[in-house]
Amino acid sequence: MDSVKPISIFLILVMSLFCIDPASCALVAFSGAGCKGYETWNWTAITHLSFWTAPPDSVRAVARQHGVRLFQDAHLPDKSTWTSSSSRKQFAQEKVQQVKTTKLDGVFFDYEGNHLSSDEKKGYTELAKEVTAALKPYNASLFVCVGGRPTYELRDYDYKGLSENSEFLFIMGYDMNFWDDYTCVTHQTCSPAEAPTKDIKAGIEQYLQDVSGDKLVLGLPWYGMNYEKVVGVLYQMNQIDYSDVLGVFDDDKISHKSYDDGSDTWIAECKNTCVDKSKGNVIWYDDAKSLTPKYKLARDHKLHGVGMWKADSLPTSASHSEECKDMWKAISLWDV
Repeated sequence: MDSVKPISIFLILVMSLFCIDPASCALVAFSGAGCKGYETWNWTAITHLSFWTAPPDSVRAVARQHGVRLFQDAHLPDKSTWTSSSSRKQFAQEKVQQVKTTKLDGVFFDYEGNHLSSDEKKGYTELAKEVTAALKPYNASLFVCVGGRPTYELRDYDYKGLSENSEFLFIMGYDMNFWDDYTCVTHQTCSPAEAPTKDIKAGIEQYLQDVSGDKLVLGLPWYGMNYEKVVGVLYQMNQIDYSDVLGVFDDDKISHKSYDDGSDTWIAECKNTCVDKSKGNVIWYDDAKSLTPKYKLARDHKLHGVGMWKADSLPTSASHSEECKDMWKAISLWDV
């Protein structure tokens, strides 16, 4: 017996470091239509695959093989119906049909509107409650997407109630440039980074004031933002996938690259235009190095898991296989 004890202790330590049981933590991957490059994804790490357009059968097969649960956008009704008990009940039954017809494991809410009245906020929570209750007999569930900070764009929903009536809240820790709670706009302190570390940390800590950590999942960007820099001022142009960021380097368009320690974000300045057929001469972006300390915030605050927007932003070419592996390593080892 003594000879096997060190091995047993080692296994316990390993299990404490990695998310072996999907019930104990989550890795939520979002994807666009078609799930481009899914063959290269780390399917053993993913627990939830989330999408708007139902994935092809080939993706479903791989997901089922690895025990990955499938979630589709719930297509929320107009907010004017949220305060109606009968409308909420009808919508909940429609979600049951969506799960059964599309062979899903659940749905997610992705409402990003502002200026909800107090009654509408209550109605949103009640809607989550009705949908969760309706899906439960079918072993399906609901999760809710929320902004990078509770007051993101002055939303301030009933996060406690939403978390209690869903599997978890998915913190969209991106699109944080310029638009946190408008405070940085008035103080002229906004960061051009999509996920500034200080804002991500502040968002987590603010959510934790009302929501238990085991009900929070931190999502981070697998993309960058293309800016047009004119006389020192940055003008936002468009998002650019991580694969396209690497393409800019491949095409030798970069004149200078630097790392912004304040936000843990890379800055790539282009010789001329960064992206063909688009304005923009500066890209702020994240990669495995910049994302690692941000994912560690989820570990440090004992959150339920992590995720990204979005998995199909990764490169699929063999020439960038190492960058692809590094991105999956950064997210899959978030709790180590």
